[in-house]
Amino acid sequence: MDETVPTIGDDALEAAETFVGDWVSEDRIPGATMSVFDPHGTTASAFGARKLRENEPATPDTLLGIGSCTKSFTGVAILQLAEEGKLAVDDPVNDYVDAYQDAPGEPVTIRDLLSHSSGLPSDGMATALISRMMGLEPVEVPLSGAEDFRRHVADALDERVTHHDEPFFYYNSGFTVLGEIIEELSGQSYAEYVEERILDPLGMERSTFSEDAFEADEDRMTPYYKEDGSATPGSFPFDESIHAPGGMLSSVRELARYGRMHLNGGELAGERVLPAKRIEEARTPVSQREQLVDGTPQEYAYGWMVREFLDDTLVCHGGGIGVYNAFVGYLRDAELGVAVQCTTTPETHPMYAGPAVLALLLGEEPEAAVPHLALKRALPELTGEYASYRGIMEFTVERMGGGLALRAETDRAGALELPLVPADLGDDDWVFTTVEASGAEVPIRFERTEDGVDLYYQRWRLHKQD
Repeated sequence: MDETVPTIGDDALEAAETFVGDWVSEDRIPGATMSVFDPHGTTASAFGARKLRENEPATPDTLLGIGSCTKSFTGVAILQLAEEGKLAVDDPVNDYVDAYQDAPGEPVTIRDLLSHSSGLPSDGMATALISRMMGLEPVEVPLSGAEDFRRHVADALDERVTHHDEPFFYYNSGFTVLGEIIEELSGQSYAEYVEERILDPLGMERSTFSEDAFEADEDRMTPYYKEDGSATPGSFPFDESIHAPGGMLSSVRELARYGRMHLNGGELAGERVLPAKRIEEARTPVSQREQLVDGTPQEYAYGWMVREFLDDTLVCHGGGIGVYNAFVGYLRDAELGVAVQCTTTPETHPMYAGPAVLALLLGEEPEAAVPHLALKRALPELTGEYASYRGIMEFTVERMGGGLALRAETDRAGALELPLVPADLGDDDWVFTTVEASGAEVPIRFERTEDGVDLYYQRWRLHKQD
């Protein structure tokens, strides 16, 4: 247990708890947990049940899978070995394990794998194993041991992209290989190394990769997935191939200790895990993963995603492993962090709920800071049937991914179907873009009026019908 609490006002904490409580209710999440931390301490809350049938409540100490939030732990382990002189991040991977000797192009380096910048696209390893071990549409490819894994990786090497500058492919198998490097240099299993060198010094005594330890722990979240809209008990994919990319189970209270170590420059309660310079290295971007709809680039460091957020820098990662989803992140200048975990896969993933909580703690509106929430609010309001003056032209607007689709099928307009990509999401007007068959990029605008919502497209002004 943490002896101190973060220096956050009660009103801000209450707003964050209200948001998470509403999220759990609206997205029909069986159970969720949240912690807020700064360099000085942690406060944590729980919502809903860890066992639905028994109605046993979740607690801030409830264990859940953290998925790809595990990747930054792998990054810390690699940097520990680098600090000890056992490797350098620019070393070729093949100096330590035989994984990429037949890969086309320049040698794949440890840095390439840490930052998903090797040019190797996903080989589907994690997707196949997770589906198989959860009993969900198993992909019947050989992945039942270390030799299967090595052949799976080797046979996919020709997929490597070498003709594009700085390609980004989210590559889980690369983190499994990093785990093998850790094992080769430490003489321990990946799980043993992380527990001894990271978890134990930070007092993360219940965090684990072990199925036996998890099942023996009374305060654990039943893994649920949604089937026909109902929460259905499932199983967690315990497999060593998933350990380094996403196999840890932890609680928000213990994840807060990990986050505080990062905020404190690699040290917590007198225990140093990494020198401050290595913490800085871990969060320095190497590649760009994507760009958000508001134009913000989301970059990738060593198992961390990094982006601008409310005039600060957000260092974070999300994790999803079907039955469990998680987020852990912190703001560098504000020295404020959040961890969020839940079971099932809700519409609003913890990687969006977590930044929303940070926005509230800073006194900002979540929808203005988190594009997903702005889309979640706007898109349902904009979908429906639209008609022009006297019904001469009619369009249907429907959801399509993170945007909309405009459709019409009339004798006057013929068949029309256009994807609408969000460009500017305001409070009362929303601008989307589309590309017509002519090759023209055309704006499509929605505007809230006293009577409802109007749609502007080319020569037309249409009104949403009740």
